[in-house]
Amino acid sequence: MNNKISLGIVGVRGYVGRELIRLLSNHPTIRVDWVSSRKLKGFTLNEFLCDDVYFESVKLDEEHYYKKIKIETLSEVDVADRETNIIVLALPNGLAGKFFGEIDKKQNHQLVIDLSADYRFDETWQYSVPELYSKSDNKINNLMKISNPGCYATAMQAALAPLVNHIVGRANCFGISGFSGAGTKPSANNNPRNLKDNILPYGLIEHLHEKEVSYHLGIPISFSPHVAEFFRGISMTVQVELKGKWTHAKIKKLFDDYYENDLLIDNQDAIPNIQQVINTEKCIVGGFTLSVDGKKLTLVSCLDNLLKGAASQALQNIELFYKRV
Repeated sequence: MNNKISLGIVGVRGYVGRELIRLLSNHPTIRVDWVSSRKLKGFTLNEFLCDDVYFESVKLDEEHYYKKIKIETLSEVDVADRETNIIVLALPNGLAGKFFGEIDKKQNHQLVIDLSADYRFDETWQYSVPELYSKSDNKINNLMKISNPGCYATAMQAALAPLVNHIVGRANCFGISGFSGAGTKPSANNNPRNLKDNILPYGLIEHLHEKEVSYHLGIPISFSPHVAEFFRGISMTVQVELKGKWTHAKIKKLFDDYYENDLLIDNQDAIPNIQQVINTEKCIVGGFTLSVDGKKLTLVSCLDNLLKGAASQALQNIELFYKRV
């Protein structure tokens, strides 16, 4: 244990923080040293993992260190005083800055990874969907700040990245997410009465993830988000106009070549569905369908919004960073 990379999490009460704790419970090289939450103070990590019907249980042996770590309530200064190798900010949008401001003052050479949208447009932070940006000049290098992409944004970019140089005009994206994407704070978009036998459109103009994808891929995007009554998962249908005439074989080869060495993004001919990806770290892209003239393409991208769309992608980014420094 003493040789492991140490990690602390601020804001563990949310669904993504919970998933990250689960992923790290038996990680071979990373050890959770501390966890902070305003509302869960005093719970052990073991107790915290056992109290939600929406999450698969984690089996821990009798001596597992999670049974000894108690959740604390730490201020911004308290967090900055922790000399942990990694600090994960798993907070709602708008709150990361207060914590990072104090962390930055200490200059402890820690890796800070932010799971909110607060730094996704900040060029001093490393923004990374690992399968996309490891192929470009925008790599995870010795920068100590990583901004984790959004869940919808990951699904859209997985579908669009191989096509960027072949698209004419605006890409149109229609997404449906499970209600975990609306977070734990009660709202119209996670209210069981509103969701029963229903799909709710929301944020239909200039959604944050629309701006995020347009900014990082450098192409115009139109995005229509919806939430449904299932708990987790995203299905994203994408339509684009293409330069020249394409065949199904050429499209499939383009995607196969692009993701050839990537373990967590798969391509398939059949239309992917949410049941294939829930509780997995995979994103599946497929259902490649061309118009008769070969110039209009529709495809579908599916992933688990809490895993590949958030927590497991954060862990990917952390592991990629440590491989390169």
